[in-house]
Amino acid sequence: MEVNSWQEFLRGDENAFSELYRSYFNELFAYGLKIGFDEEACKDAIQDVFYKIYVSRNQLNHIRNIESYLLHCLKNRLFDIHNLETKIDHIDYNDIITENESSVVEKIIEKETKLLLKDKIKQSLKILPPKQRRIIYYHYQLNLSFDEIAALLNMQPEAVKKSTYRGLQKMRENQQLKNPIRSFLYLFI
Repeated sequence: MEVNSWQEFLRGDENAFSELYRSYFNELFAYGLKIGFDEEACKDAIQDVFYKIYVSRNQLNHIRNIESYLLHCLKNRLFDIHNLETKIDHIDYNDIITENESSVVEKIIEKETKLLLKDKIKQSLKILPPKQRRIIYYHYQLNLSFDEIAALLNMQPEAVKKSTYRGLQKMRENQQLKNPIRSFLYLFI
């Protein structure tokens, strides 16, 4: 119904606008309260959002999900009101840029570390026999239990455990992987 009301409002139907307001007011109000704003601020922000939508309806034909759009607009308006009330006049953009640069550098380092580790694991897996490689793949990448792997490969669960242990030992010895299990978990979690 709200989708139809939205389309009708865009075509100029005043009643559809009222219907949208009534349909979404409670949801928007609850959302505003949930993210930590008081009742009056929420009511004011909802009024502002609907006013803005009303006066700019001709530029909103691209909006397909009205609910998501309203929630996004409300959140932005509430934060605008909050900023005006607390009179944030000065923002030190150097701090913001420094924080963002640090997080970008950390992400690059983490990505490079994962790539290096992934390469080491691939090299280590190549030394294992195919069945042992498959067992390790099933266990650490597909998160299958030893019983599930045993059923898949027609083996005993104890044999699967031993094969996994021996495979990890070989990987540790040949590629200097201090802890292959932690390496797998780091890569795939």
